[in-house]
Amino acid sequence: MVPGGRRLLHRATRAGWRPAGVIFMLHRVLDDPQQSYDPELAVSTTAFRAFAAWIRAAFVPVPLAELLPRLQQKTAARLPYCALTFDDGWEDTYRLAFPILQQHQLPATVFLPVDFIGTARRFWQEVLAEQLHRLAGQADGAERLAATAAQFPWCPPLTAADLNFRRLRARLMLRASNEAEEFVAALAAPGTPPATGRTFLSWENVATMQAAGVTFGSHTLDHTLLRCASPAEAERQMRQSREQLQERLREKVNALSYPWGGLSPLTRAQAAAADYQWALTTQPAWVQPGSDPLRLPRIAISGAQLGGKPDSAMQPEMADLRLLRVRRRRAPVAPQQTAMRPLRIGFFIDNPAAWRKEANRSVGGSELQIRHQLEALPPAYFAPELYFAKAPAAGLPADMYWPAFVASQSRRRTSLWGLFRLMRRRRPDLVFSLFPDSLFRAVPAAWVARVPTIISARRNAGYWKRAHHRLVLKVVNRMISCWQVNAIPIAEMLEREEGVPANSIEILPNCLDLKRFAPATRASQAAARRQLDLPEQAWIVVSVANYREVKNLPLLVEAAARVAPTLPRALFLLVGTGPLRESLGEMITRLGVEAHVRLLGESAQIPTYLAAADVGCLTSSSEGCSNAALEYLAAGLATALSDIPANRALTPEGLFASGDPEALAGLLRQLAADPAAAAAMGRRHRRRAEQYGGMAFAERVQSHFLRAAGGVLGR
Repeated sequence: MVPGGRRLLHRATRAGWRPAGVIFMLHRVLDDPQQSYDPELAVSTTAFRAFAAWIRAAFVPVPLAELLPRLQQKTAARLPYCALTFDDGWEDTYRLAFPILQQHQLPATVFLPVDFIGTARRFWQEVLAEQLHRLAGQADGAERLAATAAQFPWCPPLTAADLNFRRLRARLMLRASNEAEEFVAALAAPGTPPATGRTFLSWENVATMQAAGVTFGSHTLDHTLLRCASPAEAERQMRQSREQLQERLREKVNALSYPWGGLSPLTRAQAAAADYQWALTTQPAWVQPGSDPLRLPRIAISGAQLGGKPDSAMQPEMADLRLLRVRRRRAPVAPQQTAMRPLRIGFFIDNPAAWRKEANRSVGGSELQIRHQLEALPPAYFAPELYFAKAPAAGLPADMYWPAFVASQSRRRTSLWGLFRLMRRRRPDLVFSLFPDSLFRAVPAAWVARVPTIISARRNAGYWKRAHHRLVLKVVNRMISCWQVNAIPIAEMLEREEGVPANSIEILPNCLDLKRFAPATRASQAAARRQLDLPEQAWIVVSVANYREVKNLPLLVEAAARVAPTLPRALFLLVGTGPLRESLGEMITRLGVEAHVRLLGESAQIPTYLAAADVGCLTSSSEGCSNAALEYLAAGLATALSDIPANRALTPEGLFASGDPEALAGLLRQLAADPAAAAAMGRRHRRRAEQYGGMAFAERVQSHFLRAAGGVLGR
């Protein structure tokens, strides 16, 4: 608009460029960019032809391998250096872009997701776009989306607003790639035909381009988002993709493009260990002589950047303006220490006895689940430590499985100063706060000590919160980086009551040992009853819950008194311990149900009791994600669970109105009267429980801490 403005912009972009260069990043070249599931990733053939001519006139194009060495040598050049890269290995890179590259004699590097080459596979993002477009045109599209989300315990509830592709894609890109793919596969309508045709390069295309001077690098095996992958999976993706490419190309592969530019705190060191010389991000900046070769920046090029609209012709001033905007951004420099350093995580917890080397099977609740998390952290990548506010009277046990440290040897209440000194001494990368005591004291101390990442774990619906707690939380929550919860209702409570942003909350479902809690056959049920000295003909209800007020066990005793007259063979077993044992015993005597209700106390034989049972019962008035309820589901039991949000998230059936003894008694009579229906419910419960077991838990835990440390989760 200004006379001579284009010339001035062009000169300003390159003024004082030495020594700096640019790496351009493209994805697709199409005759019509709207054919791409995301037009922002595409550039029209017309615009790319003009872009290639502009590159040849405005830069000195060099192969990617030569860019950084030339900048470091500071050799004189009339124009800035640039390198051209293509991600994903689309078929149109060969059919449409390659002839233009040859015409203008432009060197280029193409990054290949190895397992996609020569196949009809598609990225989950593309399939998601198609499925959301299909659902948006259906009257019940939002309900179908919500039903799909309900199949995955890590997924928050989805609404009609999530039918938006960019919104839902952003949500799924906070998850490991395999979880996102499972979600999209479940979203597809039954009977949807598989993809046909090839959209990626074939190995014959690759050979032809290689013979013409095009170089190739790794884009992992499956286009895996490395920042959300477990460390072992990220390492496998980088190492095996390089090995397979070298075998097919018969030359050394030195370059890696991180899919979506996503790195975890360990990714760079893993790329170095896999012997890559260069690795590229999506951070927009110019390359400097001191830029980190394993975190090189790139300038994204699409139709929007070249012409203002995806399908418009190229306008050189738009490209110049893009370069000028990122001119002052500094690319990461090479770190002094390149070796792998495990991520140090400080767990603020209590009860030292729960963390000894020998696993105590009687440990339950939050301690058991946090122990599962600790056991899921491989020492090659993580260095967990246990932090205690004060030492117990007898001192810390000598056989602690993980390194343990105390803020104070005094038996008195530890001050914030002691906690601050502990964290300054240990310098953790993350601090994990579990119980309310550490929430209100360890979190402020960690914040003052400038711990990079502070995680608050919430594992119940906040029944402990009083008015003064809510007031203090307004301050403490501002110090927290992200939250870990084990159930959807807790996430919703944090958003609703405490104003926590949804993208700061990770739903990490409880761990479940599916082998330890397997459905019983008739023979194994009879054997379990003989082992426990229980009558084989009894109809047995088991409740695994500590004798505490929140578990509402008097309700179960009262329901037992109502059931016993019509079901004389009913036997209620209450497994647990706690301060209400005496009052429960008195209630059992007062109601005259001593022959039907037994207080068994604490036990390490929970799987045996569940194998002996017909029904699993939980009467709690408040829960996060109940270990006991999950174990009932895994054991294939019919259930009688209080209808509270946490239990409702686990199963939609086998629920009774919370706090209503007659409703519980009615449900129990119904289950006893129809054993076939109860058995069918148990089979459905087992299928649901399989979402919580296996290797998935360990991978989710590792991914969670890496994403928290990398800032993927957070405000």
